[in-house]
Amino acid sequence: MRIFIFLCALFSSGAPVCAQQKTVRFTTPDGCRLEAFYLAPSSGAYVFINAHGLGSDKNEWGPFQQKLKGAGYGYLSLDLRGHGKSGTCGGKEVRYMYFSEAAWNGVSLDIETAAAWLKKRGLPPQRMIYCGASVGANLALKAAAEGGLKPAALILLSPGLEYAGVRAENYFSAPREFRLLSVAARSDLYAWESVLRLNRAAMEKGLSAYSLEAAAGHGVNMFKTPSVVPAILAWVEGR
Repeated sequence: MRIFIFLCALFSSGAPVCAQQKTVRFTTPDGCRLEAFYLAPSSGAYVFINAHGLGSDKNEWGPFQQKLKGAGYGYLSLDLRGHGKSGTCGGKEVRYMYFSEAAWNGVSLDIETAAAWLKKRGLPPQRMIYCGASVGANLALKAAAEGGLKPAALILLSPGLEYAGVRAENYFSAPREFRLLSVAARSDLYAWESVLRLNRAAMEKGLSAYSLEAAAGHGVNMFKTPSVVPAILAWVEGR
């Protein structure tokens, strides 16, 4: 045991290289109990707050998490309320299948709460990146635009003009200082056309609008194309 601890310290530059993923839990201001996977970053590196698509859960980020870990980044991958093991709000069971439009719009608070949880652990917003897939992309955008903590960057995987009543255009073209990248496949017609329209809306307001075309897939399924994750990480690093 002593040798193991020594090796971790010897090869560490911040968080130990042998750091392991943890399952963590926290509660939103409106009483939803959330579960997430957390991995601490290397010293000074970004932490990705990952928000999954409709009907999915935190496990969909597995391959992406491995790439982030290999690059020294941390992550906090959520089970959004009503999904996975985030099944209670105010002590009552909740499932996404029964959410109203208003309830769906309230899910962005999960991402804001995740950011606040990280901040309490000494990670400033300037080291956070919100990353969402499908409806998770719209929710991440809403959280970044409305929340008091502003991330360093926002990555939207297959965003839509509207998913489950969560609309994107006004948030996309709202004043912002964080960097924003949209990723979509041309074959995923709704997401692709949504990105084009969102980019136009942003540019009309004088805002930057970066986008990346994937070969195929929707949301995290775009990661099956080997070039997608390296391209995203290159954008994060400003290359």
